[in-house]
Amino acid sequence: MLSIRNRARAVTERIVAGAQASEGGPRKRASRIVNRHFMLVVLTPPMLVLGTLVTLPVAYLLWTSVHIPQQFTPDQFVGLTHYASIFSDPNFWESLSHSLRYVAGSVSIAFVLGLTAALSINQLKSELWRGVATVLILLAWAVPLVVTGLIWRFMLHSNYGIINGILVYMGAIIEPIGFTTTPAIAFVSIVIVDAWARAPFAAIILLAGLQTIPADLYEAATIDGANRLQQFLHITLPNIKGQAAIALLIMSMFAFRTFSIVYAITGGGPADATRVLAVYIYDVGISQSRLGYASALSVVMILMTLVFVAAYVLRVQQEAVETEVAA
Repeated sequence: MLSIRNRARAVTERIVAGAQASEGGPRKRASRIVNRHFMLVVLTPPMLVLGTLVTLPVAYLLWTSVHIPQQFTPDQFVGLTHYASIFSDPNFWESLSHSLRYVAGSVSIAFVLGLTAALSINQLKSELWRGVATVLILLAWAVPLVVTGLIWRFMLHSNYGIINGILVYMGAIIEPIGFTTTPAIAFVSIVIVDAWARAPFAAIILLAGLQTIPADLYEAATIDGANRLQQFLHITLPNIKGQAAIALLIMSMFAFRTFSIVYAITGGGPADATRVLAVYIYDVGISQSRLGYASALSVVMILMTLVFVAAYVLRVQQEAVETEVAA
C-alpha cells in the first residue's frame, strides 16, 4: 500500500513539474526577454520606419545638391559647385536677410502677445473660465498656418478686405492701404500675421510656467509692499525664464523656415520684398526647375536651423540640471 502511494505521489510530482516546465518554457523565456528589453522591443519598429523616412529623403537631398538632375540621362556630378554659388548669390543674401528680420519681428511680437495672454488667463479666479480660455488658445494654435495665411490674405485685400473696410468706415483712412501690394507694408503685414499665429504657442508654454509659481511668493511680496510691476520683474520673469527661453527658441526655429504664411499672403512679392529663404528655395526649385541648386540651398538652410535645435537641446539640458540641483 505504501509503495502504491509513493508511486502515485511521484507521478503527481512529475505531472506538476512537467506543467510548470511547459508554462515556464519558451513562452516564459520570451516574456522575460521582452520585460527586460521592453523599450528596445517597443521602440525598434517605429524608429526603423522613422529612420527610413528621414534617411532616404536626406540622402536624396544631399545627392541632388552635388548633381544636376537629368530627366532621361544620368545625373551630372558637379561637386560643390552649387554650394560655392550660394555665397555669391545676391538673392540668397537678400532672402536670408528677410528671414532674419522676419524671425526677429515675428518672435518678438508673438512673445509679447503670448505673455500678455498667459498673464491674463493666469489671473482668472474661476477654474471654469481658465479652462475655457486655455481651450480657445489651443484651438487658435491648431489652425494650420496655410489656412491662417489665406484668411488674412482676404482680410488684408486692398479692394474687399475687411481691415480696409473697417478703417475707411471709422474715418481712419481715406483710401485703402495696400497691405499686400506695398513692399514695406507687406513685409510688416506678414510679420504681424505670423506673430498672431504663433502667439498661442507662446501663451501655452508661458501659462504652464506661470502655474508652477507658488502663490505664497506673491503674498509675501504684497505684504512687503511690492507693487504689481515689481512682482512681475522680480518674481514672475525669473520663475518663467526657462519656459520663455524654450518658447523663443522653438518659435525662432519655425519662423526661420516659414513658408506657408508668406506664400499664402504675398507669394514672396511685391518686388520680392517678402521673399524669405524658404520661398526663394521654392522659386529656384519649382519655378526655375534648378533642383540641384535648390537642394544645396535646402542643405544650407537645414544647417542654419540646426543652430536653433542645438540651442534648444542645450537649454533643455540646462533646465534639467537646474531642476535636479533644486530638488
